[in-house]
This record gives sequence, C-alpha cells and structure tokens, in this order.
Amino acid sequence: MRLALIFVTAFAFSLAGLMAQDELAQFQTWMKAGAGGQRAAMKAVQGSDVAAAKAAAKDSADAFESIAGFFKAKGKDDGVKFAESARDAAKAASEASTMEDVQANLAKMGPNCNGCHMQYRMGNAFKGL
Repeated sequence: MRLALIFVTAFAFSLAGLMAQDELAQFQTWMKAGAGGQRAAMKAVQGSDVAAAKAAAKDSADAFESIAGFFKAKGKDDGVKFAESARDAAKAASEASTMEDVQANLAKMGPNCNGCHMQYRMGNAFKGL
C-alpha cells in the first residue's frame, strides 16, 4: 500500500511538471506568433503593402490576446497590461486606414514587448512564471 502511494505521488508530480512544460510551450508559440506578426507587418510597411501590414497586425493582435489570457491566469497583472497594450496597438494598426497610421500603431508595440521581456525573460529562459 505504501509503495502504491509513493508511486501515485511521484506520477502526480511528474504529470504536473509535464503540464507546466506544455503550458510554456503554448506560451512560446503565442509569443512567436505575436512577434512574427509584428515583424511581418513592419516588413509590409517597408514594402508599402497596406493590406499585408494590416493582416499581419491582426495576426499579432490575436496572439497578444492569448498572451494576455496566459498572464491573467498566472495572476501577473503587469504582464496582462503589457500584452493588452501590445494587442491594442496591433489591433489599431490592423484597422488603420493609412500606411502612416499602421506604422504609428506598430511603433507603439515595441515598448510593451521590451518591458515585458525585461520583467519575464532572461536571455532565452523565462523568469517569474
């Protein structure tokens, strides 16, 4: 009986560790999508392709919506604010009518990304999550 209890406890801790890894893997996917959308939008701006810039900004806004949810579930209010501000800027870029407005809103994303990375990243490792 004691051996079974030890086995079940060890299994539960292992499962919890795997779930945390899956959660961080999903978070990384969203982060890559958010940053990738921003880069694609900036590249489209450089090529004067308004439609492509707006579509990429929309993709980025969707990713930052998911990132905000991740931080909310973790109880990280500052992370939520960073993600929501980046989302709002990307959404505004996706709905802008001129290239100048797209570019201006994309520029608002960077400080949020930098602030969040200073708080929650150390190189390629996550901290405080």
